[in-house]
Amino acid sequence: MPNELIIKELQPNRSEVLRYLRLPKEALPTPEFSAALDAAERELLAAAEPRFVWRRFGIRQKPTGIKLSNSDVLLPGQDITELLTEADSCLLLAATLGITADNLIRRAEPADISHALLLDALASAAVENLCDQVQAWLEQKFAKENLFLTNRFSPGYGDLPLAMQRPLVLLLDAGRQIGLTVSQSHLLLPRKSVTAIIGVCHSPQPRRTDKCAVCPARYTCPYRQSGRCNQ
Repeated sequence: MPNELIIKELQPNRSEVLRYLRLPKEALPTPEFSAALDAAERELLAAAEPRFVWRRFGIRQKPTGIKLSNSDVLLPGQDITELLTEADSCLLLAATLGITADNLIRRAEPADISHALLLDALASAAVENLCDQVQAWLEQKFAKENLFLTNRFSPGYGDLPLAMQRPLVLLLDAGRQIGLTVSQSHLLLPRKSVTAIIGVCHSPQPRRTDKCAVCPARYTCPYRQSGRCNQ
């Protein structure tokens, strides 16, 4: 759908950046590390071209998942069914930092792997911040109709297969709209991109703050096993 929201500035969450770098949130960065991170953030944000697209679909509960109206797409699994239990429609969202952010990270890798890792972690946090900004805007938009949104839920979370990336991207026409495609292994290209599903409900919905609960790596995650998880 046409977007009235203009993303003026991304703000990567530093706690998230440290988590992507596998550093504990209580870590005290040295002045040198902080300066390097600040410089990498300026470079990343200058290169990023944040874009997004969204669309609303009616839904029907099926024994095997959630059927999107006016499409052949079925969202399988118990987790997405639970998320949309009280919803009568849902929003599909795709967001990306664009190919320029990917290229920046790729160029840095052979020259300075430490710098590339900082850029990569910042980009991961930046695309999540992009999604946060878009969702906050959508919440305000639907509040005018006395409607409420659930958390967003992405393919690869819980029991929703990563293979659902492709049908979501096709339904959103995200290739034409924001330059988003899907690889043969179901990964989004550009890499610093996200697809998500958000329920639209007639009553306020509880917010899940523990992202680990739906992470497919929750039982093998090195952050949780080491006690360094920031959740």
